Amino acid sequence: MSRIQQVIDTLEAERAEVQKHLAWLEEQINEFHAHNGSPATVAPRRSVRRATARRASNRRATARSRQSDTKASIIEFLAKHPASTAGDVAKALNFNSGSVSTRLTQLAKTGQIQKARRGYSAK
Repeated sequence: MSRIQQVIDTLEAERAEVQKHLAWLEEQINEFHAHNGSPATVAPRRSVRRATARRASNRRATARSRQSDTKASIIEFLAKHPASTAGDVAKALNFNSGSVSTRLTQLAKTGQIQKARRGYSAK
């Protein structure tokens, strides 16, 4: 018998063992549900809190990705339209003017854009 055939036989035997174990586990789960009522159990409060925290974390991650998208959009717009004001940028990109103004100030402080006499421009 070749070495490859031995490996194949070993893997098939392990797969059969895993399938037997899975069948046993499913049987145990069904017995548990039969003894404890319906299969749909109420989640404990801690799980609810964790789910809420997970949703909030996902929202924060989405906001962070949008924040970098906003920054890139603003810099790109200013490269094409130098000396634009916060209102110009907000109107063109359909963003909140207050958010754009804050972001422009931050970008100017970090040196990514320049404050012009009137408005801002990309470096």
